[in-house]
Amino acid sequence: MGIYEPTLTGFDDNNQFPVAKVWNRNLLTNYGIYYQFFYNARIGYSSYTSWDFGEMTSDGGSKPIFGRSLTYRMFPIETYFRIKPKIELNFTLTPIWGRSKISLNTRLNESGDDWNTLLAIYGNEALELATTDAMRQDWMGYSGQIGFRYYLKTYLGLELKLGFMHNYYSEKNWRLQGNKITGPVYDIEKLPIFAFKVIYGLK
Repeated sequence: MGIYEPTLTGFDDNNQFPVAKVWNRNLLTNYGIYYQFFYNARIGYSSYTSWDFGEMTSDGGSKPIFGRSLTYRMFPIETYFRIKPKIELNFTLTPIWGRSKISLNTRLNESGDDWNTLLAIYGNEALELATTDAMRQDWMGYSGQIGFRYYLKTYLGLELKLGFMHNYYSEKNWRLQGNKITGPVYDIEKLPIFAFKVIYGLK
């Protein structure tokens, strides 16, 4: 898991969404897989995700189920040094392919009204929508991290990582059913990140 501090304008300051708490804005779940291709170097894939879900209120009185995710997909190159047999110091550089998704689970006859209520928050005009769907946005970025790993066993370790993420996100490039729309303003351009990992290895 990881901890970071984004500013999610349009969520934190709007009472139509679930109340902002640590678990739905600061906490990141993480998984990853690495392959050691040199004696002190690894490549891999890692994904950090922030989740939020719950009921969203609307002017019409309906309460559609709302979901929001922010996923930072990383493709790291990592080098490491064994300070002692059980202690490792590592350095990671990685490009980021980020994706955010906002979904509404609505009754079909109300899906258009529910979506337009959500889109109006960000200044969009009403759209004619066919079915319940999800709006998405992709962006690129990069990250650098320093890690400290302690091996409990030869195949099991605990790791602390500290670093930063730099994301080139724009609220102007969201997509919904083929329409280009404006989404929420995320202040995620420059973010520090702190992560704790449990490492399991196969030889």
